[in-house]
Amino acid sequence: MQPNIFLEGNFAPIPNEFTLTHSADFEIKGKVPKDLHGTYYRNGPNPAYPAATKHHWFFGDGMIHAFEFNRGHVQYRNRFVVTPTFKMERAAKKNLFFNGALSPLTNLQLLGTDIFSLMSNLIARSNADVYTRLLTKANTSLLLFREKLYALIESSPPLKIEAQTLATSAFAEFGVNFIAPFTAHPKIDPRTGYLYGIGYRVFGKERLLFYAINPSGKMVARTAIDIPFNAMIHDFVITQSYAVIPIFPAEASLSALRRGLIADWKPDKGTHFFVIAKNGDIATLRRFSLPACFVYHYVNAHEEGKTIVIDAIRYEKLPLMSDDQTHRAELSGGENPGRLARFVLDLTSGKIEEAILDENFAVEFPQIDQRRVGEKNAFHFSAAFGNGDFFDTQLRSEIVKGKVRHETYRFPTGHFCGEPMFVPTGKAQESKGYILNIVYDSHAERSYLAVSDAAKMERKPLCEIYVPHRIPYGFHGVWHGQRSQRG
Repeated sequence: MQPNIFLEGNFAPIPNEFTLTHSADFEIKGKVPKDLHGTYYRNGPNPAYPAATKHHWFFGDGMIHAFEFNRGHVQYRNRFVVTPTFKMERAAKKNLFFNGALSPLTNLQLLGTDIFSLMSNLIARSNADVYTRLLTKANTSLLLFREKLYALIESSPPLKIEAQTLATSAFAEFGVNFIAPFTAHPKIDPRTGYLYGIGYRVFGKERLLFYAINPSGKMVARTAIDIPFNAMIHDFVITQSYAVIPIFPAEASLSALRRGLIADWKPDKGTHFFVIAKNGDIATLRRFSLPACFVYHYVNAHEEGKTIVIDAIRYEKLPLMSDDQTHRAELSGGENPGRLARFVLDLTSGKIEEAILDENFAVEFPQIDQRRVGEKNAFHFSAAFGNGDFFDTQLRSEIVKGKVRHETYRFPTGHFCGEPMFVPTGKAQESKGYILNIVYDSHAERSYLAVSDAAKMERKPLCEIYVPHRIPYGFHGVWHGQRSQRG
């Protein structure tokens, strides 16, 4: 069998759904903080059925893991996200879509009468957006908006999840019967409560859309932006006044999907930053261009006078869209490493500058205090490569006058982490709070949630909450803070 890192080790899926409610269900090292109240949810890909040889990490079924805290007591559960795609595969008892061997529209007979909706939309609108509800994995991240939890993937609308049980509910419609791609990284403006998102299409018209949803949950702006090619656009940023949507030369296509990828690297197409007012007024749209590079995730963005400052994890070229050997080299931090970088857009001159801020660490999954989105933040947290193989270090980083100061904690040998989730217990912009990180212990073949003091990152975790199974490597999470309940 052809080797595939995304089917090995802790990338491999687990078949079971667990519910752990008693102290005896866990092994806890250290002491769980009693002022940690709420639930940490994390999403990630977990194929429910055997995947094809060319399977890619990004194409697994969604599985949500939830750790609930209340006055030192912990509960855990994990559940598959039951999308329409999942239901079709469960009926067929096999992996059908996005498996590296088939077109996403293969096995159309399984769609039944929905095929007519697909074709009529393709004819009437030059797109088949109804597929965004039919063919979805909902495996990338989570959104907490208006006290409701949603599972996200950038090809489909948000899918509501019941916060307590993790049962899958309905797609978000935003008061307008919404059917279109929607980013896995929407932004909530902490000052206004507005939700902003984007959507890109692999094929069809309106390659890029920008959305604004008001605090009542209704979509009030849907702006089409003309971009030069169908680009994979994973993330974007907002400031107090603007949304900035970077377009990198990662060309998305059905051809790439058939090869088990999403996009192909086309550096000759260059990089472009599109700036638009957050109300979606197309008359405000501006474009900035620079040579090819790539970013999956951003730290944050803010305005300084007539400039927009964007901090991001920058790559020289598109990562994780190649062959197995290259993926292994990239996932050890040795090839095409992600570096903390800064882009500065001058709104007066129309120029853009970029600079690498730190060459010492290859990093990913940056997180900030979400109360500072769109404003200047003091600290951010990220996962870093230390000894290789995968992320084994978590960082607290501070950028002062273009210089970066780190506090680091390296997990024990053979322990590998993911995205560090910041849970605040103090004022916005402070590092007072906790860092939650799901860690894989390769020696014990099981995982634990590490709870660390965010202000003392260099110290070992306050506690490690072991579950009796592996939690496969995943992507992004969200914290839902709640008042404690005495019992």
